[in-house]
Amino acid sequence: MFFGRKNEIELLNGFYEGEDASVAVVSGQIGIGKTTLLKEFATDKNAIFFEAYETTSKHQLERLSKVMGANKVLDAEGFCKEISKRAAKSKQLIIIDQYPHIVKADPDFDKLLHQYIIGEWKDLPIKLILCSDAFMLVDKYIKGKKAIWKNEIALDLVVNPLGFYDSCQFFADASPKEAAFLYGITGGIPHNLARTAALLNVSGFENYSIKPIEGDDKVKEVAIRLFLDKDSKLGLNPEEVMATELRELSYYNYMLTTLAKGLNRVNQISAEVEKPKDVVVPYLNSLMSIGVCTKDTAITEITNRKKTRYSIVNTSTLFWYKLIVPSYDEYVEGDVESLWQSVQEGIDEYMQDVFIKICGEYLSDRSEKNQLPFTVEEIGNWWVNDDEAGTTDGFDLVSLGKCDGKSATIFAQCYYNHEPIEVAQLKSLIEKTKQLHRQGDAFYLVFSNAGFHENAITISSAIKNIMLITLDEMR
Repeated sequence: MFFGRKNEIELLNGFYEGEDASVAVVSGQIGIGKTTLLKEFATDKNAIFFEAYETTSKHQLERLSKVMGANKVLDAEGFCKEISKRAAKSKQLIIIDQYPHIVKADPDFDKLLHQYIIGEWKDLPIKLILCSDAFMLVDKYIKGKKAIWKNEIALDLVVNPLGFYDSCQFFADASPKEAAFLYGITGGIPHNLARTAALLNVSGFENYSIKPIEGDDKVKEVAIRLFLDKDSKLGLNPEEVMATELRELSYYNYMLTTLAKGLNRVNQISAEVEKPKDVVVPYLNSLMSIGVCTKDTAITEITNRKKTRYSIVNTSTLFWYKLIVPSYDEYVEGDVESLWQSVQEGIDEYMQDVFIKICGEYLSDRSEKNQLPFTVEEIGNWWVNDDEAGTTDGFDLVSLGKCDGKSATIFAQCYYNHEPIEVAQLKSLIEKTKQLHRQGDAFYLVFSNAGFHENAITISSAIKNIMLITLDEMR
């Protein structure tokens, strides 16, 4: 089954247009769905799809010749000449997955392929896609300053996890609250989503040979089978994914556990891991280079270095480091029920981060569909630091956009709790906006998974530019 990826398919189709040779790079972490995306894109095209293997050059060419349907084993020059012949008759799409394996096995083949792209193939309808899930190797061999391909790349496509709305197609029968949790722990990663669909017995995922869950508490069982049961391991373990790119994970694991606890500023991380700042920052840069972490700045103060903090990008990674690693002994011992109890104790705090992410996507989605009284051009957040207490306070989301052609600022608070939101929270949001110089009209949005008290609904209807949005409405 293939869900979502509309934008990615459009970008690939745009790359495919034209009758001259061109090169695309497609990258993304393990399990993100690159291969599935490229196979879907190549379905109706004259394509050679080759997945490189970590082996010798000779073996690589034997496999490549077989994929091409050649009646003999081609050498590198023979492969390129054969593509020239075919391109003289029809457009050729060549997709090489795990391309760094090619370079490491035979650097001369890499150089020859490049020479053909800028030489003999230049005016031929040949579209070459180089793909890999190793960000550092992609940078080293394809996109980096010393890579021979760096000036030939027509499309640089980084495949990211699916968003909330596309992810929900994998568990269409789930309630809004269940869907939010399942989206959180899967992180929108197709590998995790497909196995969740198989566990939930969703039609089209029978070929995963996974026994569907029986019983009523399916959300709990999905969490157990994906992550909590070390003998099951259906989900992608973020530590194992990072191990493909990074060596010696000890400090990376400690830093991510620190970030998951909410210690997100360099000085806080430095104190926690007992390493100086000039050591911590390179570690954080490495995590950012492989898409595990990101650096956040206040949306209206992007040059203010005092307002810089770091966060874990994917909610599945956050789930692991926030809720499983602190109870790692229970995980190792296989005490699934105790581990689930520990998860339950911290789930609301975890789901608050997931909910903010979903709210941000809601704003983008509804803005694109012109279903809001404003358009959203940029989404971020804003906060103030209390250095003495080591805390921050601000908004969950701040968006900059337009209303009737004029600037607008959208302030949002996202509440994932068990009680309906009351007037006090609305007043608190409006009062807090006085700390920030807004651009143009102001809109106040309050998101709640538990709904709103009658007094909040009454007040909001009387005050201009307040919007109350429930999780049920967002689903």
